[in-house]
Amino acid sequence: MPPVAGMPISRDPIALADLYYAGLDKNWNNQKEALAAMARFSPKVTREALSRAISVSKLPKEVLRLFEVAGIWSRTARALVRLSRKYGATALEDRAKAIDPTGRSWNEIIALLDGREAVPPKRVVGAPSALSLAAQYKQGLAEGRWTSIHSAVEVCKVWRRQTLSQAIAISKLPPEVLELFDYRPLTFSIGATLLRIQKALGSQELSRRAAEMLKAPRRRSTDEIVASLLRARANAGANMTVRMDGTEMVFVFKVPIDEPEELLFTAEEMGPLIEIAIMALRARKKAGKLKPLSKF
Repeated sequence: MPPVAGMPISRDPIALADLYYAGLDKNWNNQKEALAAMARFSPKVTREALSRAISVSKLPKEVLRLFEVAGIWSRTARALVRLSRKYGATALEDRAKAIDPTGRSWNEIIALLDGREAVPPKRVVGAPSALSLAAQYKQGLAEGRWTSIHSAVEVCKVWRRQTLSQAIAISKLPPEVLELFDYRPLTFSIGATLLRIQKALGSQELSRRAAEMLKAPRRRSTDEIVASLLRARANAGANMTVRMDGTEMVFVFKVPIDEPEELLFTAEEMGPLIEIAIMALRARKKAGKLKPLSKF
């Protein structure tokens, strides 16, 4: 199963186990050496967390499959290790085959594996992330539980068609863009922003910018990622510059004097460009920079 999007690797047991095995016999020979190599991770990777992650990764695929949407967190890993010691891997696998995880939290799935009644949480659980919702929809398609967004909404009454459609659109962003958010939360709000950037720049340009950022990896906040994707666009025809003039925003268009037709933007083309300019302005305000914005 994939890592949990937006989760630091030290708190994502599946990603931590994948990292351990990827470096085994190459960067380290045992858990002790791996911990030393991961010493600079933040939050810190503890000996117990690494040991649990490895134990969980060895569980049968049928068990891990139950958590593809709900995710495996540190507390989930502790519970799975406890159940594995209590019942054994084979018994857990048999129980997992009879469990439908659709719409269930990890606590409910653990309860079912433990032979207990799955009691929904009393408190209101936050809505799933865009990528988690899209993953659950795609899983349902593959398993034949529904054939379209319309039928999926009919089966899962808590889903809204508009929200599900947006989640699917976000999940179809270029893989290079999604990779930038591997260990950061990709909310519906940020996803909607990325979709607007893609509409203005095009998928190919957005993918190229994200690929360049991946080649120069460093710790970036979500705002910094978005700001980097909003930098100047090459060969964009008319250059649009946005600057602050007191309490007003001034849009300036520059085109070659012999190519005035470059100014013939349609409303559909202008909308995303202006929207991105406003997003860039907000990003610069947050960073304390009120200089003229980049050209688009």
